[in-house]
Order: sequence, then C-alpha cells, then structure tokens
Amino acid sequence: MDAQIALPRLLLQGIGISKSKTAGPLRFFLPKEQAQGQKRVASASDPSSEWKRLQAALEEAQRRSDALLLQARERVGEQEAEIFRIHGMLLSDEDLLDAMRREIERGLAAEEALQSAIRDFSILLRQLEDPYLSARVADLEDIAEQVRSALCGTAEYTLSADTPPCILVADDLSPSQTVLLDRSKLLGFVTFRGSANSHTAILARAMGIPALVGIGRIDPRYDGAFALLNAATGSLSICPAEEEKHIFFKAQEQERQITRDTGDSLRRLLHQPALTASGHRILLYANIGDASEVDAALSEGAEGIGLLRSEFLYLGLQGYPSEETLFQAYAEVATRMQGKRTVIRTLDVGADKQIPYFGLPREENPALGFRAIRVCLARPALFKTQLRAILRASAGGRLAVMLPFVISPEEVAQSRQLLEECKRELEAEGKPFDGGIEFGIMIETPAAAILSRELAGTVDFFSIGTNDLLQYTLAADRQNPLLAELCDRNTEPILRLIEMSAKAIHEAGGWIGICGEMAADLRLTQRFADLGIDELSASPPALLALRAKIAECR
Repeated sequence: MDAQIALPRLLLQGIGISKSKTAGPLRFFLPKEQAQGQKRVASASDPSSEWKRLQAALEEAQRRSDALLLQARERVGEQEAEIFRIHGMLLSDEDLLDAMRREIERGLAAEEALQSAIRDFSILLRQLEDPYLSARVADLEDIAEQVRSALCGTAEYTLSADTPPCILVADDLSPSQTVLLDRSKLLGFVTFRGSANSHTAILARAMGIPALVGIGRIDPRYDGAFALLNAATGSLSICPAEEEKHIFFKAQEQERQITRDTGDSLRRLLHQPALTASGHRILLYANIGDASEVDAALSEGAEGIGLLRSEFLYLGLQGYPSEETLFQAYAEVATRMQGKRTVIRTLDVGADKQIPYFGLPREENPALGFRAIRVCLARPALFKTQLRAILRASAGGRLAVMLPFVISPEEVAQSRQLLEECKRELEAEGKPFDGGIEFGIMIETPAAAILSRELAGTVDFFSIGTNDLLQYTLAADRQNPLLAELCDRNTEPILRLIEMSAKAIHEAGGWIGICGEMAADLRLTQRFADLGIDELSASPPALLALRAKIAECR
C-alpha cells in the first residue's frame, strides 16, 4: 500500500473457519488475473507432439498430486488428505483423457484441449444435479490448474523467502494451494469466494489456519494494509484504529492464556477413564487410516481404535494388494496398539472412493450404488483375502472386524459365512488367529437403524457412522455448501435413530459406539451419555476435549 495514500477503515463480513484470531498485513494473490496475461497457444499443427506434451504434463501433475497426498497426510491426517487421492484418480480418468485427445486431434493445442475437456466435463457434472458429482467440479478445476502449471513450466504458488508473515487475500484457494502454503509466512487467509464445507475450508480447519471465506471483493489498493481477522465472528477489519487494535490484541492474549490453561488441565485427564458424574463409562477411541497414526492416537489418550479405514491400503496401487501386504499392515497396527482394541472396517470402496483397477461401473448416483459391503459380497475372493489377513493379524493383538454400509441381516449372514470359511482354511494351514474375534457392523443407513433389533442378535457390536446416516436420513449431502445449515439444524431425526438403535442393542446385551463426526461434537455429548452410548471414536486431536466434556456430563 502506498504510504502517501490514507485508505479508510474497511469492515467486511465473511464465513469464519475455526474460531481463532490473527492480525497482520494483507498480501493479495489473484491467480486468475495473473493467468489472463499468460500467452496461450492458438492452435496446434502437430497433434502427435501436442498429445505428448499433454501426457508429460499429466504425468507431472500426477507426481505433484502424489506429493501433495503425502504432505496432506502428514499435516492434516488421512481423512482430510483423501481429496488428493480423488485428484490422482481424476488425472487418470479414461473418459477425461479421451476427451482431451479428441480435442487435440481436431487441431487444438494441449492448453486449449485441456481447457475444453475440463469445461465440458464440468458442465456435464453440474447438469446432473447430483451434489456429490457437482462437488467434483472444484476438483476438476484444481487438477486443470496443476496440468496448466506443468504445461507452462511454472512452479506452484509459494510465499517467497523475503515475504513477511501476512494474511493472504485471494479470489479462491484450491486444496492444492492450501496445503502448499508456507505456515511460517502465513498468518491466515481470506478468500472472496468459497464455503464453510469446501475442501479448502476443511483443510484450513485441520491445519489450524485462521481464515475467512466468501467475503466478497476487496479493493486491491488495500494490498499491504494492516488487518484484524476474527474467524470466530467472521469479520475482517482493515486499517483499524489504534483503540480497536488494542482491544483485539488484549482479547487475543486472553484467549491464548485460556487455551494454555485448558491444555494443561486437559492433559491431567489424559489417562483417566472417561466417566460422567453419574458414573457411566464411555470408551474413547480414535479414527485412523494406517499404522503411522497410531502414535498420535495413543499420545492423545485413545483407549483403542474405533475405526481403521482399510481402503487406504488399496488406494494408490496399480492392482489389488496381496494377503501378505494386508496382513503386514494390520499386524503392525495390532502390535503398536499393545493389546488395545482395534476395529478394522472392511473395504469401503465405491461412491467417493473410486479405484481404477476395481473396474466399478459408472453410476448416476454412486453414493447409493455399488459400494462397500455390496462390492465385497459380489467379489468373495477379494473379501476373503482381506478377512484372512485380518484373522492372521489378530494372533498378535486385539482386533475386531466391522462391516460398512449394511442394510440387512442377510448381508451379515453372508459375511459371517465367509469369515468362518477363512477360519477353517487358516486352521487347516496351521496359521494362528483369534478364533473369537469380534464381529460387528456399522449403522450408516436408516435401514440398519430400523432393523437394529433384528441385527443385534447377529453381531457382537455396532458403530454408528453419523456422516452417512445423516445424509441418507435427511436426503442431503453434507459436503454441499447449500445444505450445510440444513444438516447442522436437523440433527433430531438421526438422534432418534441412534436412540432407537441404542435401546434395541442394549436390550440384546450388545454395545454401541459412534465413529462419525458427531462423536466429536461437544454439543451432543450429554445426549449420547443419556442414551448410554458405550464408545465414542473421533480423530486424535478431539479426544482430550471430549474426555473433559464427558466429565461434565450428568
């Protein structure tokens, strides 16, 4: 900002990501405007050369996506990093590649072919009016930017070494750009567009970045101006008065002290049982993706693993993992958990977890299609490979098997039959396993909740996957920003289904846990305690606050 020009104070309102505060100079980053100045190739006279250029750029974008996946897993965990697995699959999507090649063959340059194919696919996805597929448009735009960057030989956006710590201002940020941001230079960020449920917002929350989205345009003359960002109130004050800054910094320091005191207090609860005032014990488990997350779970006081997402062992490969590969992965988790219970969810592929070598059919509504237990029962050899690996690993630790997306007792019976077949095979081969391994299911559909009384006699335990149960009960995609408020407001239907299930299961002598996002929602902890929920499983960072909240419950 020109020091000679005094700009007026500006107070803007957006959607806050997290509840934190930050302050510092604004730094504008407007990639779309910058991209308009880049020279574009008008046409291509050699389709073969253009296709080779595009293939090389796609391969480079794939390498970048793989690197981003690793970075995201390290920074924010497996669940939030999954978006980059989706990016990798889109980069190798045969239909998309065929569309690009057709555009090149009719005379377009690689840059134009990419843009045309992405535009056509985006229009198609929007026309389908499916929330899940519409959400993939943003993913297409992100990978298109990655490929364009590779074609032009430009590096990914980073804050330069001489950039002072700043609040980044952008039209929007893609998940890729968000993960690449240098946290040592970044105080927070503000975007003109975006929603609270976008992948970028989810990543920002997981990374602990103060941010505002959907704030509208800011005059570029404010580049370099000092600003106060309050994500809790969704406000951005640019060029604030000295008194306003004084009040802001005082409140910020008070919040930091409360956070420090709270953290010290919570740590004292780390190894204490989670008990309500009335003495109801709730087990606190962690959700993880693989063995690399075990230490984080144990350091936060996890009493077990309530959800090990086994599909991550299948993603990113060129073909099916062997029984030995799966066994080694499960055995490592079992060993590192040191006798604590680990619940392994069997393969949950399909819907938003498309794996090319599975050759799953294209579906108009994959969230309601051929997925999870349906795939496993249709491909028993695939299912038995996983079940045998889990059984073998159970010899070295306390493991449990959990089926996803169940809707009927028949699915449970078929799965148990395959499990028993695996036990007989391993016994004949002289391979050790836990013959009494626990066998449970997830309640992710209204059908499973309604049939919970009948299902209670067929399994050892239940875990409620609230993410899917909520969207199927409300017929609302929780990732759709237009429906976020609706999903947050209307939890009563799913809570009644949980109550119905808990009552039926407890009457049958079973136990029931919750492993979806609602498990970590402190607003619902008292309700879960009232329902007699036996276990809550959440991401490791949420466990300490959850333990403290349980202690406050009646």
